[in-house]
Amino acid sequence: MACAQTSRLTVVTVAHAAQRSNCGACGTPCSVGSTCSSGACIICTGFQAQATFAVGSNPWGVAVGDFNGDGNLDIVAANNGDNTVSVLLGTGSGSFQAQAVFDVGSAPIWVTVGDFNRDSHLDIVAANQDDNTVGVLLGTGSGSFQAQATFDVGSNPAGVAVGDFNGDGNLDIVATNYHSNTVSVLLGTGSGSFQAQATFDVGSNPAGVAVGDFNGDGNLDIVAVNQGDFTVSVLLGTGSGSFGAQTEFSVGSVPAGVAVGDFNGDGNLDIVAANLFSDTVSVLLGTGSGSFQAQAVFDVGSHPYGVAVGDFNGDGNLDIVAANSFSDIVSVLLGTGSGSFQPQATFDVGSNPYGVAVGDFNGDGNLDTVAANNGESTVSVLLGKPCGA
Repeated sequence: MACAQTSRLTVVTVAHAAQRSNCGACGTPCSVGSTCSSGACIICTGFQAQATFAVGSNPWGVAVGDFNGDGNLDIVAANNGDNTVSVLLGTGSGSFQAQAVFDVGSAPIWVTVGDFNRDSHLDIVAANQDDNTVGVLLGTGSGSFQAQATFDVGSNPAGVAVGDFNGDGNLDIVATNYHSNTVSVLLGTGSGSFQAQATFDVGSNPAGVAVGDFNGDGNLDIVAVNQGDFTVSVLLGTGSGSFGAQTEFSVGSVPAGVAVGDFNGDGNLDIVAANLFSDTVSVLLGTGSGSFQAQAVFDVGSHPYGVAVGDFNGDGNLDIVAANSFSDIVSVLLGTGSGSFQPQATFDVGSNPYGVAVGDFNGDGNLDTVAANNGESTVSVLLGKPCGA
């Protein structure tokens, strides 16, 4: 029998490294980006056709978490057009219950989750663009939420992320202030409340924001994308809740979303930014000192906005997914493990997708994707397919 050759299927799999290095009767090593399935090296890059679920008006940001403690991932979307967030409880099969709607502030644009009062229930924070606040909704553990409490940030908050910036065990919030050219850091008290903001300068018109330890000192740092000057700002944390002066690194034209991950397996966090007007994503490999190499650029669809990372083909390398707001698709770029990426594979979603997030919605071990469709008031869920499905 001839040794198996690599073939291409537009599907996703989870496989073990040992299988990839010794695949089939002939012991063929599978190339980067492929995996061993039934004795053959298979390249898997796909999702089932989208299923859409109704949310509020003009959803923008989207996040995932288990809001009712049943072990199934749920979805929350920020509805920019009607001042609400929609919560869709997952059934565990990849489907979702009808939305429950909760009021937030004016023009919520981005959303994320965390346990802000340490009761083991996930809470929600939304960036309220038009009233210069973040709205915090404390979860009850049943999938419902208390009325929002608002906390002042800067002018026109556009992005929000969470992390423990002062090492006290309580989650804190960082918001980008688009018109103030700052980020606001709100230190959590552990009760669901927050101290008054401290602001730190970034570049022009900051939008997306993410957190991670970029210099390996054990303190969380901040990265914000600056739409007005085509850069990302990195602010290194001191561990006390304060941050050093920004360092800027060039990316593409009008960066919108940002995410972090280790794309080349060197133990240092890297950055990916979605460049709205370049139709690209920029990948900046971290040095481990808080600095970054010059960007490498990879093509995606038209006007990418949100970006997220995950291992979609189970090869142990982080991949990228970007929501392309003008072409109604998401782009998936499979990582090679060296910090480079294969050409995009694209998958249809709804109209004008902005936010994107990942999680395993049906418990099959394959990562799935959700995109917020701003143009049609839905979210699209794309379930990852195992090889051969």
